[in-house]
Amino acid sequence: MKRFVLAAALAVVGALGFADRADAQYVYGYNTYNPYTGSIITNRGVATPFGVQQSYGYYNPYTGAAGQRSLYQNPWGTTMYRSYGGNPYLGTGYNTGYYNPGFGVSPYAGSYYRYRW
Repeated sequence: MKRFVLAAALAVVGALGFADRADAQYVYGYNTYNPYTGSIITNRGVATPFGVQQSYGYYNPYTGAAGQRSLYQNPWGTTMYRSYGGNPYLGTGYNTGYYNPGFGVSPYAGSYYRYRW
């Protein structure tokens, strides 16, 4: 599903004429494995003149722990951040998030939430 959404977004950007400019966007990403913890880690980032998006995720097949962290910021400073994760074997989890409207507003004016279960 994520690949479909990404492909559709790139098709729209290509139709607008931005995809053919090498200097208009920067895409970065990797997948790796941590042999010490046994976790599989994914990191993706995209930077364009319209904003920055970054996503990081991890999964450990031995412990069941998984999580994801996403960040978006546009050129006017509007920032959205969300992080969540959990462990189905232990029944624990967390969810955090942050939003700041940007446009020169103080970084302390945003809303923040955090809870565990």
